[in-house]
Amino acid sequence: MSAPHPGLPALRTGVAVAVPALALTAHATATGMMPQAAAFAACLGLGGLLALVVGGPSGGISMPRTLAVLTVGQAAGHLAAGIGDGASGHAYDSGPMLAWHLVAVPASAVLLVLVARCYALVTAVIAVLTSLPAAPIAAELHIGAVVARPATAVVGAGASPRAPPLFG
Repeated sequence: MSAPHPGLPALRTGVAVAVPALALTAHATATGMMPQAAAFAACLGLGGLLALVVGGPSGGISMPRTLAVLTVGQAAGHLAAGIGDGASGHAYDSGPMLAWHLVAVPASAVLLVLVARCYALVTAVIAVLTSLPAAPIAAELHIGAVVARPATAVVGAGASPRAPPLFG
């Protein structure tokens, strides 16, 4: 089994957010009212489940698989968004809701795959930059080194070379 694609976490996060967002906004646009709390919970759970399967068994990123997962998500999300409202007879299935789904699903699939690939690229660049060897130091730097001073004192001179004279 090959290693999962480095952009898979970004794709899974995108699917977990996009599935309920698309389903709930399409429902709200078509019906003119927000879905019930149970519908929100069902759509969020659906998004989480589909996020787990979007990478497939190989953990790769593919446009057809992402499009298929989002399409299934919208079909199931359509039903989930109608939970608990009186309009679940779906007399409003044509028109704005269908148009919203037909435009949003492919556009979201393209954007999510592009974001996942950009995420993989950026993380690879950061990994390379953080693993570069440190530049060699040309000379050792002694911070706080004490400079030795002569211990002899001359009578009649100041306490130090810069002090004023003691006598006269």
